[in-house]
Amino acid sequence: MVYTYEMQETVAALASGLVTTLPSAVLSIATYVLSAIGLYAIAKRRGIHHPWLAWVPVADYWVLGSLSDQYQYVVRGENKSKRKTLLILGILSTVVGIAMFVMAISVLVQMILGSGAGVSEDAMMEMVVGMLAGMLGLCVLWAAVEIACAIIRFMALYDVYRSLDPGNSTLYLVLSILVGITEPFFLFFNRNKDLGMPPRRPSDPYIPNQSSRTTWSTDGEHQDFL
Repeated sequence: MVYTYEMQETVAALASGLVTTLPSAVLSIATYVLSAIGLYAIAKRRGIHHPWLAWVPVADYWVLGSLSDQYQYVVRGENKSKRKTLLILGILSTVVGIAMFVMAISVLVQMILGSGAGVSEDAMMEMVVGMLAGMLGLCVLWAAVEIACAIIRFMALYDVYRSLDPGNSTLYLVLSILVGITEPFFLFFNRNKDLGMPPRRPSDPYIPNQSSRTTWSTDGEHQDFL
């Protein structure tokens, strides 16, 4: 009877956890798909190289940054290279996050092995404190990278919003910052708009000394910044 009761408690706990996490998981997947579809459609229509990267975590920063760089280039003639900065910060954040996870597992393993091997409490405490200090340093580094990445990402996102719908771009940005779940919907439902982009031009041979940068084409062949 005790065994049956414990099994019932375990099943109930698992069911409760599933009910709690399943909606969040479904919502997370749905918003990720909407965001990827939006970025992919915009990038493909505007001639961004490798638009499929919009579906790859971290690599989607490259697509977002490329769209921002394209907007800055065709509207202001400037190359901001946000795509490179975002990708570097995204990779760095991932690497530091993995390092933090590995170090946390190492601390746990060392504590278990130390207690089993009869290591003194003082030696164990010294070892754990040293590893925790290292984790704290990584946490500070990770937080700094995440803040920098978020700032540049929102700057790039604002450029994308301005290229899609300049009249509502500020509203979209504010809502994206305050209510992050709205961002994928803005990208998805505005993916076919180019209200903030200059008129398109037909594909024509590249003229190296061409002075005008107020028009754009979808071929992307001579837009090296993409």
